[in-house]
Amino acid sequence: MKRAVTETASTPAPHHVWQDDSAVIPRERNLVVAWWIAVAAAVVFIAGATILWPDPYWEIARFIGDGLVVTFQITIVSMTFALFLGLFAGLGRTSRTSWVNTLASLYVEVIRGIPLLAQLFWIYYAMSRFIKLGPNVSAVLGLTICYGAYIGETFRGGIQSIPKGQMEAARALGLSRGQAMRYVIIPQAIRIVLPPVGNEFIAMLKDSSLVSVLAIADMLRRGREYASRTFAYFETYTLVALVYLLITLIFSRVVFYIEQGMSRQNKEDPVTVMHRLASVVVDMVVLDFIGLIVYGLLQAIAWALPGLMINWILLAVMLVLVVVYTLLCWVRFGRTPGMMAVGLRLSDGRGAALGWPTAIKRLLAALLPLPGLSLLWALPSLGGQALHDRLAQTSVVRD
Repeated sequence: MKRAVTETASTPAPHHVWQDDSAVIPRERNLVVAWWIAVAAAVVFIAGATILWPDPYWEIARFIGDGLVVTFQITIVSMTFALFLGLFAGLGRTSRTSWVNTLASLYVEVIRGIPLLAQLFWIYYAMSRFIKLGPNVSAVLGLTICYGAYIGETFRGGIQSIPKGQMEAARALGLSRGQAMRYVIIPQAIRIVLPPVGNEFIAMLKDSSLVSVLAIADMLRRGREYASRTFAYFETYTLVALVYLLITLIFSRVVFYIEQGMSRQNKEDPVTVMHRLASVVVDMVVLDFIGLIVYGLLQAIAWALPGLMINWILLAVMLVLVVVYTLLCWVRFGRTPGMMAVGLRLSDGRGAALGWPTAIKRLLAALLPLPGLSLLWALPSLGGQALHDRLAQTSVVRD
């Protein structure tokens, strides 16, 4: 709270001295500097170690590469199911029906009181007495159930943070309670809960290392296999820890830009390269989930048709999906889901929607030089506009 202190009449030049009694909060610039230092240190060490000491660091990086893919797959699938489970749990916690509220509250209290590792052991080993689940299914089920409880509390807090007048106004307009929740309350709550849900995604990404106890070849498991075979424990676990650090740092910054986009803060500031990259990361997560569905379908087809070159077909299908996904989102909505999360949209300068020729020209300009190379032109020293924006005469603006 600020107070104005006015000097007495004997003071030669009366003026106001402002005193700030609010808590001292570190400046955002300091946080950004700390983030860049951590990212730079991790990148320099990983790159330098793999180049200067390829044995064992380069061998370790190659060995744990497929484990990193497994880590992402388990995290993305589990997070998707946990979001739906958390939404139902949050709605149940705010329900006026007694048995629904009690059941949702019981689920949240019980699951939050049991460690995740104990839940994984119970699902995979203890429950096998009645029904035997595979390690991947057990891992996804354990992460989903555990984080569904935490995300449910996040949704409950977001729903209850909406003013009661919103519900009363919706009911006064003739909407039922269910319609008011669906069309009025939940859309507003999602804007509030999205940043904390992003933090839960980061926490799940780190906690996914626990699934290695179920003999799943995630990154930590692969690192442990290499270390037990070569006895290079220091080098292996140092590289694994730094890869985890680099990934979580990237996603923590993405969550920051999502939070900024959802709150509509600093809309007058220019769009930076980091805003664009954050939206690309979100779109990559969405495409990865779509790719998992496509991979499952191709696996079923390959089982029916032995000898099918599934890897090459998957690569071709994913390339087509990336192109269709990007162009359709640009033309139909003027932004991709990643751009929407970060609070960005495309503009042609006249406020009209992008046509197919403009969208195709923009995508080709973004991909043909080298993916990401055209973003270098978005630096202030080079004019502040990406190369594909200039060639397609479009721009990315704050939504």
